[in-house]
Amino acid sequence: MKGYLEELKRRKVVRVCIAYIVGSWLLLQIADTTFEPLNLPDWSTTLVLWLLILGFPVALFLAWALEVTPDGIRRTPKRKKPAQTSNPKSGTHPEPAIAVLPFADMSPEKDQDHFCEGMAEEVINSLTRIKGVRVASRTSSFQFKGTTLDINSVGEQLNVNTVLEGSVRKAGDHLRVTAQLVNVEDGYHIWSEGFDRELKDVFGIQKEIAENVAKAFQLSLNPDTEKAIEQKHTENIEAYEYYLRGRRHFYQFNDQAWKQAREDFSHAIDLDPDYALAYAGLADCFSFIYQYADSAVSIRLQAETNSRLALQLAPDVAQIHASRGLALSYGRRQEEAESAFLRAAELDPMLFDAYYFHGRYAFSKGKLERAAQLFEKAAEVRPDDYQALALLAQVYRALGKDDKRDDARRRTLEVIEKRLETSPDDARALCFGSVNLLEAGETEKGMEWLDRARNSLGDDALNLYNVACVYSNIGQIDDALDCLEKSVRKGMAEVDWMMNDSDLDNLRDHPRFKALLNNS
Repeated sequence: MKGYLEELKRRKVVRVCIAYIVGSWLLLQIADTTFEPLNLPDWSTTLVLWLLILGFPVALFLAWALEVTPDGIRRTPKRKKPAQTSNPKSGTHPEPAIAVLPFADMSPEKDQDHFCEGMAEEVINSLTRIKGVRVASRTSSFQFKGTTLDINSVGEQLNVNTVLEGSVRKAGDHLRVTAQLVNVEDGYHIWSEGFDRELKDVFGIQKEIAENVAKAFQLSLNPDTEKAIEQKHTENIEAYEYYLRGRRHFYQFNDQAWKQAREDFSHAIDLDPDYALAYAGLADCFSFIYQYADSAVSIRLQAETNSRLALQLAPDVAQIHASRGLALSYGRRQEEAESAFLRAAELDPMLFDAYYFHGRYAFSKGKLERAAQLFEKAAEVRPDDYQALALLAQVYRALGKDDKRDDARRRTLEVIEKRLETSPDDARALCFGSVNLLEAGETEKGMEWLDRARNSLGDDALNLYNVACVYSNIGQIDDALDCLEKSVRKGMAEVDWMMNDSDLDNLRDHPRFKALLNNS
């Protein structure tokens, strides 16, 4: 009986029933007051009543059989548990898998991209906390923004069986959000709903979407997961919007975007001085600016200060501990950084940054076995991220573990190939892919990817460094040193990383490389 009632609610039969009764009552009131002045026969009102009675079962049948979607009217699909995919690592444990696409901006001014992306990102963060569902990463899902690929193609590329898509219409303090969970196999909506709320209720909408997706997968939320999903980090909606702008700029991964993100996070803090995540975002900006753009000590100290403030405000948030560990790692505060990374993983075992940042730190200190463990865990948490996999292949190469290196290389190239299908000018992906192709003996394709990386490179310190690594691996020593020196002049500050980066082994004995390390 309970299942039948749930099905009635899902197909919106109850809602249509109530709306039909209310509408019928209004029509009868109108008929009663207008038919007599219009000199209509006495039986006219009775006719309207009988027509409404006869129309009632028809309306209920149509509500059961059809649904109105953004794509038009279509048959309501039968309720079913989404198709299962095999765990890519074990191949034996099936699990539901989902990609959350950036929500479409339906606002009048079309100026809410940051809000739409932020809405989708928060839903991703909530879903990753639910045990029993695999969630495609933000980077992988967001690469499809603006493309015309159908749901089936998206599902195939991301190896998921469901896709969550939606739209946001924001006008003043009013918010209209639609969301629909689509089965990749047949394109039918497993669940869909519209939310008409005030802007201040945005956090409640995000929570309801995550809960409805879990229900569609026939999964339940444990108390810790519910608490994490319900957690609001600010009551100030304007501060939240600046925070979303900051995250959007931060993920563009270049020094100009980090500087803009820094301004956004600072605005959020001005509006809410107790906004812990904004301090953490600001700390991340200073950390990356210090690492890749400006190695002034004052920048590093800003990262440490803001991460400390974030931690004081919210000591139980995993992302804040990961940010703290990153900031401390550049100050060579090894034990404190290690503790912060471990605490982040303890608080949220599915937090990619906890393992990825920790792995990079272990690598920079020459702790290759530990780095391999951490990059393996990062790749397990986010199997569609090529960076952890590429570094894993490099670590196994340095350790002389050829079988594991070859497996990591294969996985790296599979992920990068998919990435380049929708982002063909991603210089970072092209560089990582080029190294692995050249090592695998695919010289022609590897050099083609290297040329593409250089053409889309610009003067970014990080990409210059990555190109230098490729040149070093193929023995073009002068070209490698030219790129490396330029990268350092642009702000590349990771001397420890360069000292332990096996991609630069061919440069170790060169006087220019030694001078570069001594002067950095």
